[in-house]
Parts: sequence; C-alpha cells; structure tokens
Amino acid sequence: MKTPRPFLAPALRRAWLFVPGADASSHTTALASGADAIVADLEEMTAPEDRPMARERIVAMLRETERLGLIGAVRINKLENDGQADLEGIMPGAPHAVFLPHTETTDQLVALDAALSEFERIHGIGHGTTEIVPTIESAKGLVALNALLNVSPRIRCCMLAVEDLAANLGARRTPEGRELLYARSRFLIECIAADCVAIDLPCTYRSTGVLAAELDLAAQLGFTSKCVVFVEHVDAVNRALTPSSDAAASARATLAAYDTQGPYADTSAWIDAPDRNNAKRLLARYEAFQGDL
Repeated sequence: MKTPRPFLAPALRRAWLFVPGADASSHTTALASGADAIVADLEEMTAPEDRPMARERIVAMLRETERLGLIGAVRINKLENDGQADLEGIMPGAPHAVFLPHTETTDQLVALDAALSEFERIHGIGHGTTEIVPTIESAKGLVALNALLNVSPRIRCCMLAVEDLAANLGARRTPEGRELLYARSRFLIECIAADCVAIDLPCTYRSTGVLAAELDLAAQLGFTSKCVVFVEHVDAVNRALTPSSDAAASARATLAAYDTQGPYADTSAWIDAPDRNNAKRLLARYEAFQGDL
C-alpha cells in the first residue's frame, strides 16, 4: 500500500481510475494501483439491484482512500434516477468528489450542489468541500460547458466521456480516435477558460500501442489529467503526465540555450520560441510535483 501523503491539488491529479461500486476486490486493487484518484462507479458499472450493497462497500473504500491520502470519489446516478439514494448511502464516507453523469443543464448541477450541502450538514462535513465533477457525454453537454462550469465553486474538475459521447455524435469509433479530436479540443479549451481541470476521456482499447499513441496525443493537446478504466493503464498514464527528472534537465538546458543564443547562432542548433515555451511549461509542472509529492 502507498504511504499517506497530502491530497493532490486538482492540477496535479493524473489518473482517475474507475472501479465497479460493488466489487470490493477491485477497490483493493485500485488502492494499490498508483492512481491519484479512485472513482467508485454506481452508474454503468453497478447493476441497480447491487447498489445498496455497493454503497456500503464504497464507504469503506472512501475511508481507506482518506487514510492513504488519495482522492476518493464516486460516480452516482442522476438525481432523478437513483442519485438521491446514492448520496444517502455514500456521504457517510465523505467522498472527496462526486461525479454527475450525463450533465447537460445547469439545473442538474444546482440540484446536486444543494443536495451535497444538506448531506454535508447532516454528516458534519465542511460546507462546500465535496467537489462536483460534471461528466460530459453528449453534444448538448459540450456546447453548454461554459455555463455548466460556472454554476458552483465545487466544480474544479470536469470529465469527458467517450463511448456515450461517440454514440450521441453518431461517430464510428477507431483506435486512432480522430472522430473525437474536435470534441476533446473544444472540451479542453472550455475547461481552461473556466479555470477548471479537464479530465480527458479514457482509452477503452486495451492495446498498449493504442494507449501509447492516445497518451502522446493527450499530452500534445495539453491534457494533464485522464480517466482510466483498466488498472493496467494507470502506470502509463502517470508516466505520460508526469515530467521525469531527465525531461526537466533537458528543459533547463533548452532554456539556457535559448537565453544565450545570439543572432548568428548555428541554425541547426537554434532554439525556437515554441520549444522554449514547451520547456517552461514542462519545468513548471515538474517543480509543482516536486513540491507536492
């Protein structure tokens, strides 16, 4: 098991690992996986008849994430479905965040904010400390994103789904994922504009080659956080989204070379502004991790 550490700030949370709500063994595996955040799922991954048992198991999992200094979260059902019962069952465990599936309207988020405030009062949890993570799974949710992200200060992260979004768009899924490139790009831009961390969609292909290409594109676009649905993907996601010491040393060298190059420097060794800017961003993220981990 990991040793306890302070909770990571939203910008430093890399892998958000989703696990079935009723499967205690998957909770144990997830806790040792290296993921920064564990999300117990009461929606797609838990059958309706299993939800009462799952809520009890999730409370135990949340207490363990608290002990280990991990982010413990739960994806509930929509409030008009089983979501209210989900909250009643899980809030004794004081989840760090609650994911709301199929978020499309501000009314959904206003209602969840009010429900969380009431459960925080009942269970002696600090008011406003339970984060809300909207999950965008449709064109309607994506085009409303600016309004959605400004509903509540509880919203510090937002997640883009993949298969339901592709189905809503009528997109034909491919390992390369070109069919969702615009959606991912727009989602990231909207989140950054709202000062909200964008959690990228999961790679739902188990192939290591597909995952590597997917992570390279995610990092190129600017994502720093990603949903994970296969535990074996956690390590690759963490490595892709965490600057290494070698990468930091290379970034420092790039910055030093940029600062000292003259107007008549050898063009084969010339450092261009995009390379300088990338080096600055990488080094800032590296230093943030050094101070937080």
